[in-house]
Amino acid sequence: MIIVGILHLNPIQTYILQLHQNHNTNNEAQHWNSFKDGDAAAFEYLYKTYSASLYNYGSKFSKDKDLIKECIQDLFVGLWTRKNSVGNPEHVKNYLYKSFRHAIFKKAFKLSKNETYEETENYQFQVVLNVEETLIDHERRLQVSEKLQSALAKLTARQREAIFLKFYEQLSYEEIAEVMGITVKAGYKIMARSLDYLRNNLSKDDLLLLYLMLHLKLLN
Repeated sequence: MIIVGILHLNPIQTYILQLHQNHNTNNEAQHWNSFKDGDAAAFEYLYKTYSASLYNYGSKFSKDKDLIKECIQDLFVGLWTRKNSVGNPEHVKNYLYKSFRHAIFKKAFKLSKNETYEETENYQFQVVLNVEETLIDHERRLQVSEKLQSALAKLTARQREAIFLKFYEQLSYEEIAEVMGITVKAGYKIMARSLDYLRNNLSKDDLLLLYLMLHLKLLN
């Protein structure tokens, strides 16, 4: 049996966590405002802080490393070029993820040589779990890996993306809606259907393990 520990925060720990999150948000805003004023160091901070995470996010849409790197480069070059006119997003991370996601789709559309650009639900979003990093007996590893991957494969790309953003990136439903360009209601519906399917097709232990692996970022 797989035992997964659940961490419960007491009121003091929760308050400290909220202070830390507020500090990060304020820190982001400070660097963003400095970047808009032409501060190259602040711009470099934003790039170093988010480029690796953006690359990881992009790798779920495409295995073309050059395409992903080009989209990241285009995103930040565009930001620097438009620094005098770009707005003040409430959450810098969400803004960058949304812009990068749109850039990935636009680049893929351009390469496909279609006549008109239209975002649809027919896109790829592959999540590969790194079961090797978990504390599971070697004999069970392959069985668990196949079971979890099979369950994820049965979800739509949009459902996998929502789960990735919710449990891996720790975004709220409002933030998921912002990044994916959907309504909050649609975000709830996508997540509800995803979780219902996983609950009906995985044991409680396997489901908890999946949540834990996503939270601990055990993905390739």
